[in-house]
Amino acid sequence: MRHKSSIPDAMPEIGFRLNELFKPPLLSGHRIQPLINGDQIFSSMLQAIAEAQQEICFETFIYSSGEIAQQFATALIDAGERGVKIFVLLDWWGAKDIDVDLIEHMHNAGVSIRFFNPLRWWQLHRMNYRTHRKILVVDRKLAFTGGVGIAKEWQGNARSPDEWYDIHYRIMGPIVRNIREAFRELWSEVLQEPLLCPDDDTPPARHSTDTVAAQVLSSSPRGGSELIYQLFRYALDTATDSVQITTAYFVPDQDMISAIISAVERGVKVEVMVPGPHIDSQIVRYSSKASWGKLLSAGVRILIYQPTMLHAKTTIIDNDWTILGSANFDNRSFSLNDEIILNVCSEEFTATHRKIFIENCEHCQLFSYEDWRRRGLISRLKEVLSDFLRPHL
Repeated sequence: MRHKSSIPDAMPEIGFRLNELFKPPLLSGHRIQPLINGDQIFSSMLQAIAEAQQEICFETFIYSSGEIAQQFATALIDAGERGVKIFVLLDWWGAKDIDVDLIEHMHNAGVSIRFFNPLRWWQLHRMNYRTHRKILVVDRKLAFTGGVGIAKEWQGNARSPDEWYDIHYRIMGPIVRNIREAFRELWSEVLQEPLLCPDDDTPPARHSTDTVAAQVLSSSPRGGSELIYQLFRYALDTATDSVQITTAYFVPDQDMISAIISAVERGVKVEVMVPGPHIDSQIVRYSSKASWGKLLSAGVRILIYQPTMLHAKTTIIDNDWTILGSANFDNRSFSLNDEIILNVCSEEFTATHRKIFIENCEHCQLFSYEDWRRRGLISRLKEVLSDFLRPHL
């Protein structure tokens, strides 16, 4: 049954299909602004924290030490001192380098800070499970999500290898409530912290007359871990024209490789943009390359981003559907991590991201099948060894 109350008549057909296949429902009335690189992203997030009046929910995988970590801590402390209720959830592993003084200062200002899945000897089997989500919700009206962590690598504007390239999103509209609910479920149900109340029953507000439709999907190894995998499979299986994947870590399993190849055989143009010489995990690089031969020989275009570490995560399907959020194209995001992603159905929004993709192509080298065949013996050996770890990458 189509939710006509939430989706406008002008919605592309994909919007109706996503609404029928996945929950919560896809809703219209959003303003979703892409923010590219740290200069744009951090200033917008810090401004939102500075303007908060009632509540801040903040969750991130990476929170390190340094200048930007201090700026966020100071902004949260200032908000806490003026009476804003603040809930901060940091992944224990991703935030292992955080300055303990920052934690103490935030605690003293009334900020509630918790760590996800800390090391405990009786739970070593769970150490591979991390929250990889990036969520900031302010006053239940404004949300941010995407790829950035709170660390020096994301500062700047990707002007050098020391400044990573990433995309984050500023969101207003009904799904802000769904993003906050995803945070609340992890905070209250997993951490068993009772301080964060559920949202009230008032209808979610649409943002002015904007008709961008969006849907929030949250996955976890505790339940629904296959959700994001199913979504990407559905995207590949139903695409009719093109699929453009931008991801920091591209490690598809054999079923996903088959789905990509099947899409190409149907006449779909599939392009994958991945990091080049600047990457923070060589094991991921070599495991990924082990599968490139099949993809390249089938006609997949693989684009290697050159200037710096490419950390953005977007997938563009045909002309009216964009997937964005915290998930990479790998098994960690598909089955091991807590992730949050958005389906956005809008021809204008999709066109904006296709333009970004085309602009980034200018900074890429096209990797051919002949390039793959010419790689050396040492590289091939590293690929074989790294590929044993593919289920954990």
